[in-house]
Amino acid sequence: MLVMKNTLISCTVILIMTHIACNNGNPANKKYPDKTSATDSIINSAGNTADAAYRKGARLIAANDCFTCHRIEEKTIGPSYREIAAKYHFNEGNVENLSHSVIHGSKGLWGNKEMTAHPNLKMADAKEMVRYILSLDTTNKNTIVK
Repeated sequence: MLVMKNTLISCTVILIMTHIACNNGNPANKKYPDKTSATDSIINSAGNTADAAYRKGARLIAANDCFTCHRIEEKTIGPSYREIAAKYHFNEGNVENLSHSVIHGSKGLWGNKEMTAHPNLKMADAKEMVRYILSLDTTNKNTIVK
């Protein structure tokens, strides 16, 4: 019984020391930071963190399956929304073309992966979603068209 008790105490001490050593006693070194991503922010706020002019598009993105393949800041299965915004000027022609790609799917614009079609989306809703995405441009090259 004494051996089991000493073993349990030793294991507990080792776990505590390992935890302290891995974090260097600093909570900032945690594997999963407390920082909320832009994607999480849009999802958790139902789009309320988006600019008011593009909030409906952000809400539609959060309500659909878009975040399965896309994130705002980082590339996952598909390009990030910021990459898309940097590639396409914000104009009605691009809004129309990209909305068509959202509804009918596309392949080859970003490599060999195919974007799934979303035939149940209305064109007006797809345009709102694309306008939100294009509003995320951080290169200052886009002229915003409403």
